[in-house]
Amino acid sequence: MTCAPVLIITLNRYEKFKNCVESLKMNLLADHTDLFIALDYPAASDQIEGYNKSIEFLKTLSGFKSINIIKRERNFGILQNYFSAKELLFRTYDRVIFSEDDNVFSSDFLNFMNKGLVQYEKNKSIFTISGFNYPVQISKDYSEPVYKWMGHSAWGFGIWKDRWEQIDWNPDVIFDEVTKFLRNISDVYRFQEVANHYLPAMLNMVINKKINGDGFICLHQFRNNLYSIFPTISRVRNYGHDGTGRSKSLIINSPFCSHELYAGSHEYDLPTSIESNLDINLLLKDFFKESAKTKFKNFFKLFIFNSGIKYRLSSSC
Repeated sequence: MTCAPVLIITLNRYEKFKNCVESLKMNLLADHTDLFIALDYPAASDQIEGYNKSIEFLKTLSGFKSINIIKRERNFGILQNYFSAKELLFRTYDRVIFSEDDNVFSSDFLNFMNKGLVQYEKNKSIFTISGFNYPVQISKDYSEPVYKWMGHSAWGFGIWKDRWEQIDWNPDVIFDEVTKFLRNISDVYRFQEVANHYLPAMLNMVINKKINGDGFICLHQFRNNLYSIFPTISRVRNYGHDGTGRSKSLIINSPFCSHELYAGSHEYDLPTSIESNLDINLLLKDFFKESAKTKFKNFFKLFIFNSGIKYRLSSSC
């Protein structure tokens, strides 16, 4: 099997980055994998210590087919660092496995991702392969090792070049597309039927003029009837909800870093075709369910946005 390259973006979260890379190094297929690290340059003095520690750590790193450091000479910011590195890799490769620096992987992560990228390459309804599974209890009656869902998780995912290039990442195009979507109330309602966290992501994008790449991928999937493949047992845990990430979100006792991590055999097959499962869709909808108060706030924001009323909209509205 020819292995897809892995791209990890990082800056100064040394401990998280070290744990991420060392867990990847323990993977089956690590020594067959080209690893790319897009290391951004510090934007503030409090980022320098972690940045320097990451540089020293990379000097000692081994265990991969190749280790390639994309070292920025100025601060790019998360999105530019990510997009620029991905474009660079797609000049050479037709698929890429991507991760931020706050994930920890099971030893089967690379095996699972590469199996998925091979198995579903010709199925154009599959947009990404996710190594992460949400902490939901899937019925034991469901026998497949994977399921498909009209959603996207950035916590360790693989994507083919031809899928990535379906999206025009020009900010003006993105904001225009999101605005058109928010004007169509029936589409908004149907989007909410997949998961409730999508609407606030779209609203925050157009209100704050700040691209949410993961959210826009979800919208692209919804509008084009595209799916992601997820494992029934996660190959990834995420440790990003401690307030250190871009969103600054803090979740005490986050379920994303404590749910089951796959520890089974590497010898398994993925189904050639797979249908959407209603029970799993309902589980995920329930997982992202919002309170009536939060729903009201989000639809109030939507009403204000669509009415054109001059009103200060914020995430606390």
